[in-house]
Amino acid sequence: MKRNPLKIIYCIVLLVFTNSYAHAQADSSKSETYENLSLKDLLQVKIVSVSKTAESVFDAPLSASVLTRAEIIKSGCTSIMEALRLVPGMIVREQSNGNYDIHLRGMDNVPPNAPFDVVSNTTTLIMIDDRPVYSYLRGGTFWETLPVDLNDVEKIEVIRGPAAALYGPNAVNGVINIITRQLQKDGLYLVANVQQGSNLTFINNISAGYRFSKKLSVIASGNYQSRDRVQNSYFEFNRNEWLDTPSFFINFTGDTVRNIAERYPDPSLAMDKYAGNIFVHYAPANKMKFDLSTGIQHSMVQKVSTENEITPFSTAVSGTHYADFRAAVNAFSAQFSWNSGKQTTDNDAGRKYNFSIASGTMEYKFTKNNFSLTPGIGYTSAVYDDREYSDLIKKNSLLNARGQITTKTASLRSEYKMLGEKLRLVAGFAINKFNHPDTGYLSYEFAPTYRISKNQIIRVVFSRSPRSPNIFDTYATKTIAYYPTGIRNYARVALEGNENTKLLTADMLELGYRANISRAINLDVELFHINAKNYATPVSSRSYTQVNGTDTITVQPVRSTNIPLTLQQFGATVSVAWTTKKIYVKPFITIQHTTAKNYAPFLNTPDATSPNASQNNIYSGMGNSATLESTPAIFGGASLNYTLTQKLNINLYAYYYSAQTYYHVSNVVFNDGTRGIDHINAKLILNASVSYEAAKGLRFFCSGKNILNDNSREYFKTDAVPFMLLGGIHYEL
Repeated sequence: MKRNPLKIIYCIVLLVFTNSYAHAQADSSKSETYENLSLKDLLQVKIVSVSKTAESVFDAPLSASVLTRAEIIKSGCTSIMEALRLVPGMIVREQSNGNYDIHLRGMDNVPPNAPFDVVSNTTTLIMIDDRPVYSYLRGGTFWETLPVDLNDVEKIEVIRGPAAALYGPNAVNGVINIITRQLQKDGLYLVANVQQGSNLTFINNISAGYRFSKKLSVIASGNYQSRDRVQNSYFEFNRNEWLDTPSFFINFTGDTVRNIAERYPDPSLAMDKYAGNIFVHYAPANKMKFDLSTGIQHSMVQKVSTENEITPFSTAVSGTHYADFRAAVNAFSAQFSWNSGKQTTDNDAGRKYNFSIASGTMEYKFTKNNFSLTPGIGYTSAVYDDREYSDLIKKNSLLNARGQITTKTASLRSEYKMLGEKLRLVAGFAINKFNHPDTGYLSYEFAPTYRISKNQIIRVVFSRSPRSPNIFDTYATKTIAYYPTGIRNYARVALEGNENTKLLTADMLELGYRANISRAINLDVELFHINAKNYATPVSSRSYTQVNGTDTITVQPVRSTNIPLTLQQFGATVSVAWTTKKIYVKPFITIQHTTAKNYAPFLNTPDATSPNASQNNIYSGMGNSATLESTPAIFGGASLNYTLTQKLNINLYAYYYSAQTYYHVSNVVFNDGTRGIDHINAKLILNASVSYEAAKGLRFFCSGKNILNDNSREYFKTDAVPFMLLGGIHYEL
C-alpha cells in the first residue's frame, strides 16, 4: 500500500514532539479523567444524555452507561468503535481492520434478504456533544467520518432503548453520545498518543490547548489512522467464491465489471483517515456559557457500506467539514450545527454526491420546587444532490436528483419529584413533522423511578420512537438496463422514489433495577420488550412493456415499500461491577429473543407485500413467524483492570457473541439455498493491554488483540480477524 509521505513525516514529528516533552514540567491542566475512582464514585459519574440534566448514573431513569476516558485508555482500545465493546447491550462486529458493524441490542439484518443499505444500523443515533451525526442518504452512520478520535473523548454516554422524545427521530434503539474534553485547570494542555501495530496499523492523535482563565479555553486536535486489511481477496456473490486480486467481477445480472482499479484502487486498504478539530469554550458569567467547535475530515475505507451487487466490500470516500455552536444562558439553551461535504459510498463515478445538513434546537426550562417543564423546538434540513456527477459522467448516478428531507419538531419534557424525592416521574413528548411523508409522528417517553432505599432503585420505561425518512427511498429515479442471455428483448429495472412510505417505529416497555449491594459490588438489571413495525424494503411491482424501435422493453419498477413484517424482541441485560483498591471487574451479558412475524423473504414478486406471500419462507415449517437468526441470542463481555503498582497497569477485556446467520439479498437473486447465506460462528474475543508510566505523564503500552487467535470472520463474507500486536506511547501534560 502506498503511503502519503506527508503523513509519514507527520507521524515522525509527532513522535519526536512527544518525547521532547517527556520530562517537561507537568503543571496539570488536564480535565477529570476518572482515574482511580472507587465504585461509589463511579456510580456518581455524571450523565447528561438521559434527561438532558447532569445526574449520576445510579439515578438515571433510563437504561444507560457511561464509558470513561480512563476505562478506554486502560483497555488499549484503538478507536471509539472498538471501545463500544466495553458497554453493555452493544453488538460490535469487525468487518475489516478498524471498521465495525455496530448495533444496540440487535434487531439487525432486518428485513433478512435485503440489500446492505437497507439493513445497516439506521436505528441508533450517534451524537458528538449532542450534535446528531446521521446520514440521511439511506440512514445510519459512517463511523469513519467522525472528526473526533479517542484523544478528544472525555466520556461516551449510551442510552439503550427508544429516545426520540429527547433527541428527535432516529433514536429508535438508543443513543450514543460522545462527549468531548474541556479544560479544568488554567495553563497549557497537551496530549499525544502514537501507536503502531500489525497489518501496518498506525494510530496517531495530538491535542494542544490553553485555558486562559475560568472564562476562556481553546483546544486544537488532530488525528490520523492508517490500517491495512489482513487479506487482499474479495468474495463475489455471483460465483460464490473468494477471488484473489481479481481482474474483473460478475454482478447479479451476469454482466462483467472491469473498472476494478477505479472501484478498488488499493485492495490492501482497510482505513486511511485524518481529521482536525478546534474547540472553544467561553463562560463570561455564572450560568452562562458558549461552546463552538469546528473541523474537517477526510477518509477512505473498505467496508460494507452499500449494495454494489458484486461483493460485500465497497471503497467509501468522504471529505466533510462541520461547525457546531452551543449556548446556555440561565434556563435557556440552544444548539445550531452544520455538516456538509462530498461522499461516495462505492468508489464508482455513479455513486458520488454532495450533501449539506443544517439543524437547530432551542429549549427553555421552567422550574418550581420539585417540578420542571421544558418546551423546545427544532428544525433539520438535509439536502443530497448528485446531479452534478450524473451530468459529468453522462449516465445514471445514484439518485439522479436533488433530494431534501426536512424535520420540524416541537417537544415538551417534564419532571416531578414526590414522596420525599423517593418517587421521580419523568415524561417527554415530541411531534416530528416531515416533508415526506407529509405527516406528523409522535414520540413519547414516560419513566417513573422509585428509590426503595438509599442503595436501591427501580424504574419503568414506556417509550416510542420513529425513524426519519431517507433520501434514496424518497427521491431515487435510477434506471438499470440488463439483457437476459440469448434473448433479444431486454429488461430495465426502474428504481422509483416513494414519498409515502410509513416510517419505522419502535415501542418499548422496560423494567430496571439498580443496587449498590455493598461497598464493593454494584448490580444493574434491565428487562425489555420492544415492538417494531413499518419496515420498508425495495419491492418489485407488476412489470409493463414498452416498444422502442424493433426492441420490446420490459420495465420492472422497484420502489421502497412497507412490508407487513413486525419484530418483537424480549431480552435482559445484567451487568455487575466489583472493585477493590487495585482490582476493577465488570462482567455484563445480554440475552435476547427476537421474533419476525408476517415476513415474505422473496420480495421479487408483485404480491410480496401481502401477509399471505410467505409460502416460500426460508424458515421452513414455521409459517409466518420465526426467530430472527441474525441477532445473536447471547452477547456481552467483561473487563478486568489490575493496578499492580502506581506505575504498572494490566487490563484484560473479553467480548462474546453466540452463533448467528446472515441473509443477504443475493439469497433471493440466486435462490439456490447456498448463495447469500452466511453462518457466523460463536466467538470469544480476548484482548490484553499492559502499560507502564516511565515518568509523570509519560506512559508506554503494549496491547494484544484477539490473543486466542480465533480468526473467524464476524460479518457476512468479510475479512478474517487475526491476532494483532500493537505498541505505543501516550503523553499527557
